[in-house]
Amino acid sequence: MDSEEASGTEQFRQTEALLSAAMAFAVCGDALTREDLSGPGRLERLMEAQGALMAAAGPGHRVRFTDLLERLTGSEAGSMTGLMPEWADPGSLDGLRFLDVDGVAPGDAFDFRLEAERVIRAAKKVGRFAGRVTFTALDDEHSQESVFSAIKGPYYERHRTNLIEHPVVLERETATAVSDRPVLADLEFPTRAIDFYRPVPQHARYRGWWFPCPACRWPMKVSVARVDGREQGKAWCLYRWHEQTGASYLFQPTEAEPPVLHPAFECHVPRGRQGELWTGCVPEVPQAQPVEGHKALVRSVWRSTCVPGLPELRLHRVLNHHLKGTGWRAELWVDGDRIDLHVINDNGPRRKIAFPADFKDYTFVNHLVDKLDMDAGDKGDAKWLVVPDHRDAQVPTLDPVCRRYGMRAITASGFVDEVLAAIREGRA
Repeated sequence: MDSEEASGTEQFRQTEALLSAAMAFAVCGDALTREDLSGPGRLERLMEAQGALMAAAGPGHRVRFTDLLERLTGSEAGSMTGLMPEWADPGSLDGLRFLDVDGVAPGDAFDFRLEAERVIRAAKKVGRFAGRVTFTALDDEHSQESVFSAIKGPYYERHRTNLIEHPVVLERETATAVSDRPVLADLEFPTRAIDFYRPVPQHARYRGWWFPCPACRWPMKVSVARVDGREQGKAWCLYRWHEQTGASYLFQPTEAEPPVLHPAFECHVPRGRQGELWTGCVPEVPQAQPVEGHKALVRSVWRSTCVPGLPELRLHRVLNHHLKGTGWRAELWVDGDRIDLHVINDNGPRRKIAFPADFKDYTFVNHLVDKLDMDAGDKGDAKWLVVPDHRDAQVPTLDPVCRRYGMRAITASGFVDEVLAAIREGRA
């Protein structure tokens, strides 16, 4: 094994160890928040998490049960500092917590787990890393691959669009319900996809109410804490960018009445091309919705399908708006999702296809770099890797990697400009 292969193996070994740790904390969160678990049941789950941490750390490194318990509450909740051996020290993850004081994985920590799992699975599939720890994801049946498999077929685009645009649905139609949400049965999902919708998660409930994020419409996390001697409620989206753009609200705790949200700060929507493609928060204060009668996508499906799907749909619609009258049109999820998008002109004697693109929304750019290397670019032969505009800082890292595989990395705004300029100048 040469030094480069050895370095790659060590990198995957660390990623796998941190993934196992993230999943162990997810087990802890499950133990702390599930209402159907008894005391012995919670203890059993916590001991399972301790075993997963020790397996990830390897021989010679002990993770004491008290060490784990100390990281479930207070200022050390979810902290990895000092928990894992030195070789697995997540120096690049300083400040990242895999669990909050309410037993819920914060947005970036949840993203880390989903992304790291994709990298490790891809590395094992191509024989780059055998792995020492065998794990089963808590929600493996809701992985991105499982979602796409469940909705594949002639109605794939319709089903995927519905998952993106309707992360919360009504369980059934009622005479008293006034809602713009569809009834689950009316969406006509395949049986496997119906199971993606579950009761509104506990972390999003407040005395029988929940609040939709104005950006993605999924239930926001709710927490109540004592601030300066008074109870203060807070609601925010678990996708960090939605929270950062305005999906963060305060409220006064109530007893019987639904709480009223107030923006934690002013929301600003950009102008120009970025405004056209904007899928962040908008200046709309969510109203409390009753938990009863609603079902929401499980978190992993929401994060891997709904969140990145919103900018994909917007990109598709913006392109088609600007392509009117040119003979070109944008197509989405081409050939059963072989690629995410391309533009096509079939008005002449020969059909023209250009700009095959893959859309990616990764929080940790190193995971996307690893995935590109495992796939030797894009498995569907996309030539453009498009990231949301708010991931623009990732492009300088991604573009050199993409070029090794005959691809280019670009933001969504840049991609629209590139497509329109090429068509206008006859280069498409």
